[in-house]
Amino acid sequence: MSKTINLKNNENQLDFIKSVKNGAIFAYPTEAVYGLGCDINNKDAIKKILDIKKRDVSKGLIVISDNLEKVRGLIDDNYYKTFSELNNDTSPTTWLCPASRFVLPEVTGSSKKIAIRITRHKVSCEICKLLDLPIISTSANRTGDEPIVSFERIKKYFDNKVDYIIEGDLGSNIKPSRILDLSTKQVLRAGD
Repeated sequence: MSKTINLKNNENQLDFIKSVKNGAIFAYPTEAVYGLGCDINNKDAIKKILDIKKRDVSKGLIVISDNLEKVRGLIDDNYYKTFSELNNDTSPTTWLCPASRFVLPEVTGSSKKIAIRITRHKVSCEICKLLDLPIISTSANRTGDEPIVSFERIKKYFDNKVDYIIEGDLGSNIKPSRILDLSTKQVLRAGD
């Protein structure tokens, strides 16, 4: 059974940090929908998320962080300056950036690029701060299904499939973040 937690509780925080560092996966609210997350460096945790979603590893996954410094090592050095300069938009934007050699292939999929969003969403930021690392952020649904936007549905669908369900409010966005290619500025997915 999944453990539902509020990260404002210090006891929950310590248990959560330790578990995620050891491969736990979690469902949590983001700017628009519930997401599934884990440590971006844990192949087994990433595989669990891909299995739950029935998502092909070749598609890659989005990574979020509460600040630019935490993602510096994930982006090819030649593109980090551009990425940091373009990250002043108030609407959630995920940038498809040339990946550094340190990024797991399970994150980039069949691409040599990594999808990164600097989040301003309160709960998402809190998770990144607690773990002191960027996290996987993929919509909490099976591939092809609608993303989940209610706590009741997240509990019903993901109980026993994830280790933790994080309490908190979704952001006010109606759609998931837009996705832009850093090199071409091409819109790959429209957002709010």
